[in-house]
Amino acid sequence: MKRSTVTVGSVLALLAGLVVGTSQSNAATPPPAPGLAAAVSAADKAAASGQDVLAKGPNESYVRQQVTPWVDDLYSVAYERTYRGLPVVGASAAVLADGNGNVRAAESATDLRIDVPVKPTVGKGAAENVSRSRLKVVDTVESRRLVVRVREGSANLAWETVLVGSTESAPSRLHVFVDARSGQVLDSYDDVKGGTGTSQWNGPNPLTINTSGSAGSYKMIDTTRPGLSCADYSGGVFTKATDTWGNGNATSKETGCVDALWAAQKEWNMLRDWLGRNGHNGNGGSWPVRVGLPAINAYWTGSQVQIGRNQGNQWIASMDVVGHEFGHGIDQFTPGGAGAEAGLGEGTGDIFGALTEAYTNEPSPYDRPDYLVGETVNLVGSGPIRNMYNPSQIGNNPNCYSSSIPGTETHAAAGPLNHWFYLLAEGTNPGGGKPSSPTCNNTQLTGAGIQTAGKIFYGGMLLKTSGMTYKKYRTATLKSAKALDPTCGLFNKTKAAWNAVSVPAQPGDPTCP
Repeated sequence: MKRSTVTVGSVLALLAGLVVGTSQSNAATPPPAPGLAAAVSAADKAAASGQDVLAKGPNESYVRQQVTPWVDDLYSVAYERTYRGLPVVGASAAVLADGNGNVRAAESATDLRIDVPVKPTVGKGAAENVSRSRLKVVDTVESRRLVVRVREGSANLAWETVLVGSTESAPSRLHVFVDARSGQVLDSYDDVKGGTGTSQWNGPNPLTINTSGSAGSYKMIDTTRPGLSCADYSGGVFTKATDTWGNGNATSKETGCVDALWAAQKEWNMLRDWLGRNGHNGNGGSWPVRVGLPAINAYWTGSQVQIGRNQGNQWIASMDVVGHEFGHGIDQFTPGGAGAEAGLGEGTGDIFGALTEAYTNEPSPYDRPDYLVGETVNLVGSGPIRNMYNPSQIGNNPNCYSSSIPGTETHAAAGPLNHWFYLLAEGTNPGGGKPSSPTCNNTQLTGAGIQTAGKIFYGGMLLKTSGMTYKKYRTATLKSAKALDPTCGLFNKTKAAWNAVSVPAQPGDPTCP
C-alpha cells in the first residue's frame, strides 16, 4: 500500500554517468489515448510505403517497436529495420504522428539500401570467443544473435554478443559485433555509463517519500511507481518497523536512500507534468536504486541505478545526481536507444538533472535550480564538474560544436548540448539572478523557459534514431519545435540556439512556415 514516509534525514547524492538497460518494468498499461489508433495507423503506412526519409530496399521492412504518447495529441512511433528477416542494428526510425492521422515528422538513422549475404561463415561460438577478449571479466553471456550491423555508411552481417561482467575499473554490459564472414570485430558499445556527479542535502526537512507496508513492517518500495525501490548495495531493500527513515547523516545508506527516492519521485512527477511522459521508462514504470557502491562514482547498469560516495564517504543521491542518472535511463528507453555521438548521453543526463531541479525548486542551501553539475557534493575536492551556461569555465570544456567533438572525452563533449539547452531555456542575458551566457556567433538570444525547452528537447528524443549525432539532434528538435508551435516562434528560438553553439544547418532540417 502507499505510505507517506516522513524522513528527518537530509541526504547527499551523486550525479554520475548512468547506463540504461533494455528490460521494461511490469507496469499497468494505461487506457489508450483518443487519437492513438489514428496516429499509429498513419505511422505504419509511412513505414510500409517508405515515404519521405523512411526509404528502404526491396528486402527490407520496418517493424514497430514502441509507441510513446506525447503532448497535444502527438505520438512517437519507433521502428526497427529488418533485412530478409534479420534485425538491422543502426538503422532504426521514428515517426511523429497526430491523433487526426497526420504524419508530422519522421527520422531515419540511414538511407542506405542493404545488400549483404545472410549466410554466416563464422559460427556464433567462434564469435563469442572473439567477443570475450574485449572484457576483463565475463560473468555471463546474456545473448547472441545474427544481425546486420550498419555503421558509417556500410552494412555487414554480424554476430551480436552481449556480455555482462566488468572492465578494469567498472561494471559492464558490452555489445560486441563480430563480422560473421571474416571474424573481425566491427564495433562494440557498452550500456554502462560511468561518470562524476553532484550531491547536496535535499530539503527542507522533513521530506515525504512514498514507501509501502503497514504498521510494524515498512519497505522502501514505491508501489505507486512500479519498479522504483531503494536497497543497500550489499543487501536488500531497506525495511523498518516504523515509516520514518534516515538520520541526517550523509554517511548513512538509509539516509542516502531517502534522498534517492525523493529525487526519483520528483523527476517522475516532472516527466508527467511537464513533458507528458508516463513514468521513467515511458510505460508506467521505473527502476531500482542501490546505495553503497564502493567507489567514488555512480552507474546505470542496464537495470538499476547504483549510487556511490564522494571523497568524504557521503552517499551522493541529490536532486541533479539522481535526475542525471535516471536521465540516462530515459535516453535508453526512447526511440533509437542511447548509443550516440560523444557527449550526447552525458548532456541528456545533465538536462534531466536541471529539469528536475527546476521542477522541484528547492530553496538554498539545498539543491536549487542553477544549471551547475556537482556544485555541492565536491566529489573529488574541485567543486562543480560541469557548467551548462558556460561549459568552458570548467576544464576548458567546449562551448561550441566542432569536428573534434566525436573524439572528445564524453563528459567534456557534453558542453555544446548543455550550452544549447541553456540558451534555448534562458537566452544570453536572462536577468533575475541567472547568469549570462556567451554565444559562438556573437548573437543575442531570448529564452523560451526551461519547461518549454525541456519539451522541445524531449520531442527531439521521441524522434531519435540509432547513432544520434549533434547534427541529427538539430534536425530532430527543429521538427519537435515546429510540431509544438506552428507559428514558428519556438522553431526560430531552437534554430537560433543551435546556430549559437555552431551546429550547422543540415539538409534534413525543416523550414517554418
